[in-house]
Amino acid sequence: KADGSISAKKRHHHIHRSHDKPQSHDPLSEGAPPISSILAEIEEAAKTLRDTQAARGAATTAPPTQMVKPTRQNGKFPVINEWACALMCASHAEDGCCTYKNNPKRVGDENDGDNYEEDTGLCEFRAGFGGVDESQSEQWSSAQCVAGYSTSKCAQWRPGRCIGSPKELSTASMGLPVWDLVFEDHFDRLTCVPDRNGILRPNPLSWTPEIGYKRGRENQFYKAENVECRNGALVITAQRERAKPLPKCEVKGSDDPALDGEACSVCGPPTFEYGAPCDQTLGDGSPVCDCSAGAEYTSGSLVSRRKVEFSYGKLEMRAKIDTRPGAWSSWWAVGDFEDVPWPKNGEIDIMDAFQGMLKASVIHADETGDASNAIFHGAAKKVNADWERHYHTWTMEWDKDFITISVDRQEVLRLDLSVADPLRTSWPNPFTNDKKFFMILNLAVGGHSGGNATQSEFPVTMMVDYIKYYQKKSRTDR
Repeated sequence: KADGSISAKKRHHHIHRSHDKPQSHDPLSEGAPPISSILAEIEEAAKTLRDTQAARGAATTAPPTQMVKPTRQNGKFPVINEWACALMCASHAEDGCCTYKNNPKRVGDENDGDNYEEDTGLCEFRAGFGGVDESQSEQWSSAQCVAGYSTSKCAQWRPGRCIGSPKELSTASMGLPVWDLVFEDHFDRLTCVPDRNGILRPNPLSWTPEIGYKRGRENQFYKAENVECRNGALVITAQRERAKPLPKCEVKGSDDPALDGEACSVCGPPTFEYGAPCDQTLGDGSPVCDCSAGAEYTSGSLVSRRKVEFSYGKLEMRAKIDTRPGAWSSWWAVGDFEDVPWPKNGEIDIMDAFQGMLKASVIHADETGDASNAIFHGAAKKVNADWERHYHTWTMEWDKDFITISVDRQEVLRLDLSVADPLRTSWPNPFTNDKKFFMILNLAVGGHSGGNATQSEFPVTMMVDYIKYYQKKSRTDR
């Protein structure tokens, strides 16, 4: 929309995207006849074949067998054997009973690949375990399912059918989620815009660059110039500007006589104040107290607040990072609630990368609501220089019950969101009821986690191929 918010209409520019990257050359297309002539040749060949078969009496041959695809029957689903049925039941990840009904009228080989109902039995799942009815042991066999570690184990099959009421019966196969693409940015010429010098910058309808010293006693002064779109990727560059910081701040765009360079000096190192006057900004977001001239390091940060906000669904980013000492790449989200301070508004760190480590975490308030008492739920894994030479994919899936964060499809953190319920914290749960969050994408230097930047060579870059946001539309039938 013109105001920068997401329209309910899906964006389809990705279908026609012509990346900055070179297009592949198709040698098969050279000298090929027009498609219409190829189709004509195929039709002519088919006609000749039909005429030949008719001449040989092909019309007297039996018609092909009409195979009927399997359908659900009261929660049951065609499945090849007990082992496959147990896997389907295990996907429910809860205590229950798994039942398999063998098909005595198999008409073919269950391993022939067609998986039609003629070659398979039926599988059903019941929540809770009420025992097994052994009077139905002629065709049915059952196994108790015990939940644990986000799955369940269904074992020790015995003759009989699970006992339970019809309302406890559910489909053994749970189906797969169907995702609807709501937002994407590939940081190419279709989304990025050129500045006055012709350098491509991130789309201002989706992103706002941060300017200044912002948080965490980090050593970098964020500048819009350190973020650009290059070769179909977002590139954030951290630079070393001088050997050590200088107490050099100046006032811009303010008529306050009490505000001068000395008063602004608290906004930079070593003090790093973030309240007044350091939080005063001009219309373009730049600080009134400008300490960029004395900054030891500069880098870049983007914020999607009030432009691209999201809640339940799936976020995905493909990026290449560098975790050398001093470099701290982050992709995180913060709740956008009016007059609700951190950590009551909640925080989701999808990617925190520093000092050879990848960390994922979810943060919320305790019963006091104080920032100093914020509750962290986190997990981490180690990476090495070889891993950092390649692009990797971060994914966060979020629904009303869980937040799951993965890297290259390997789960790093899974959190039950009831940990932030009011009964435990005395504050509204920031992660439920479809509340809106915005993204922050930044490359920090130093700070409480980044490490000692003086040990490393600069510049350092963080490169992002794309960011996508999906909402769950439905589930497949199987």
